Amino acid sequence: MSDLSQLAASIAERGVRHVFGITGSGASLLLLDALEKHGVEPVRTFFEGSGALMAATAGRLSRRSGVAYCIKGPGLANMVPGMAAASLDAYPMVAITEAYPPGSTSDKAHKRLGHSLLTGAVCKGIRPLADGQSDFNAMADWAEAEVPGPVVLELTGVVLPANGPIPLSTASNGNPADILCLMKSAQRPVVIAGSFAFREGWGRHMEKLPFPVFSTAAAKGIVDECADNAAGIYTGVGLELTPERNILPRTDLVIGIGLRPNEVLATKGFHCPSVNVDPVAIPGVGSFAFQVVAPTFPEDFWEALAGKAWGLEELRTCRKNMDLAMLSGFLPGAAFHCLSETLGRQIRLVMDTGYFCTIGEHAWKAPDPDLCLFSGQGRYMGTSIPMAIGAAIYDPATPVVAVAGDGGIAMYLAEVRIAVERNLGVLFLLMSDGCFGSVSTRAIKDHLTRTPIDVKTPGWLPVMEGFGMPTWKADSPHALEAALRTWSKTSGPGYVEVSFPREAYEKMCTGIR
Repeated sequence: MSDLSQLAASIAERGVRHVFGITGSGASLLLLDALEKHGVEPVRTFFEGSGALMAATAGRLSRRSGVAYCIKGPGLANMVPGMAAASLDAYPMVAITEAYPPGSTSDKAHKRLGHSLLTGAVCKGIRPLADGQSDFNAMADWAEAEVPGPVVLELTGVVLPANGPIPLSTASNGNPADILCLMKSAQRPVVIAGSFAFREGWGRHMEKLPFPVFSTAAAKGIVDECADNAAGIYTGVGLELTPERNILPRTDLVIGIGLRPNEVLATKGFHCPSVNVDPVAIPGVGSFAFQVVAPTFPEDFWEALAGKAWGLEELRTCRKNMDLAMLSGFLPGAAFHCLSETLGRQIRLVMDTGYFCTIGEHAWKAPDPDLCLFSGQGRYMGTSIPMAIGAAIYDPATPVVAVAGDGGIAMYLAEVRIAVERNLGVLFLLMSDGCFGSVSTRAIKDHLTRTPIDVKTPGWLPVMEGFGMPTWKADSPHALEAALRTWSKTSGPGYVEVSFPREAYEKMCTGIR
């Protein structure tokens, strides 16, 4: 069996069902041919960065590394944006690229770029296909190890000798017994859970806690957000309407579980004792001023918290007031409410970033972290379309709603054709105020130019109709509800364009962020 056939067999045995990207005529094409023989389907994308995002989304949902492929040089350069989003949001994936063997002479210059330098900031590392150490299983384990992220496997044309162990995560220091001591003395604890907590499956314990449980945006839904103890998103910059501003000042112990600086918008010390449970040492975590950072739970962790009931009535009042504020007028808060009421909560909502996402973080009540995907850590504009398509290919049984704003709708627009070709159950939803709303706030406040942020022709209806799918325009709750009731996952993809008044849109985050 050839080295590429062995690689294909390893990918298939790992449970990978789809690989995403753009092939060349060399080793990548040979690999895809071998993968098809092993029952793995190549999904041709229109941009390599989209392939990385789709593979990363499959990795996020499966908890196993997704796979993207490309050619050397410019192909890998095109993949870098998708890898960057995967790195920022801790989605595991293996990027497989054609490459020159290490030590190749400079006369081999066609499409040549320094892959290590090119990808150094957006992946955990890069290895050539090698004997033993850098086979697919080793690379996938590396991508999945905490903190998950992309790795690059180079197809060099030869199988090279093993080049040393792949580095995995490093345990942090701390004494779990010190956490237990603080927990036992606390009367009003809260939990702030990061994405590490849902990867470990600890949501089932948190849903039973009798006090407020926050999550970072990356862990949204770790507790059903309609549950009594669900305090919603902690960002570090929540304003007077948010639970973080109303509940946290009353707590006497903050318990972080994988609470990391890159999962919030601002880090700061808490007013009371605080601890964090995290198996890896994360740069910048000291800015939270934790008294203890331990790699594991102390014994009897959950039992020690079971009797600490407090804050649920105050939380209920706070959530009600914030929801009422977001439902004022026909704005994104009302649109997310309409989505929930019309399509139900068992859809997979995918968002990228923008003012609509600021509202969506709080307005959309996610029942499960796998049913809410967005750029929670990277705040990466444009990712919702390829992520939604990747999610629908991975899990065709769950309807997907991809929400984008004026800034992100166009970046990966060509990939919509994949949804049409495959008749995927994806509803693409544009929330538009005709400008880059979150940037506009600063421009208005400081009397700066709005030329780069105003969108003169914000609508995309003719383009979406050109893809061959049904479209609707909604400028009222009634029109949006009618469009949502007309669309069905079984009928394939659709597009809804929701327009909001600009001035009200710009002010809708008042009191929230």
